Amino acid sequence: MRQNYGIPMFCFIGTGFFLHRHAALFLTFRRSGSVPAVRKEKRMYYDQHVCGARIQELRKSKGYTQEALAEAIDIDAKRISKIERGVISASYNDMILFSEFFGVTLDYLIIGKRQDVDALKKKVQDAITQLQEALM
Repeated sequence: MRQNYGIPMFCFIGTGFFLHRHAALFLTFRRSGSVPAVRKEKRMYYDQHVCGARIQELRKSKGYTQEALAEAIDIDAKRISKIERGVISASYNDMILFSEFFGVTLDYLIIGKRQDVDALKKKVQDAITQLQEALM
């Protein structure tokens, strides 16, 4: 007897919706709950709990309370609390505000990839200087 592996077969003729069990393989979800930040293939994924913990770490390292941070970047303090606890995910606008305020890249906030912004600025400035010297 073949196992179904819990994959449903749908066929709603009246609505024009048909999904065969083979096509359902692509529409299944993981049952474990959350997606890990790093998988065996070394791909990076967004995890709102880890991202919230990074934001909390940055806030505490700068000596800000949630209320003070909320006032500084004009976000509700309750929203910051929920983001830090991983209850909700930060919006793109929130991520940009956090990255600008703390002076970190979006890569660091989202997936934890640390890049020194000052070192990157220095490399760009050095490249500009070299190009200017080459043109003279």
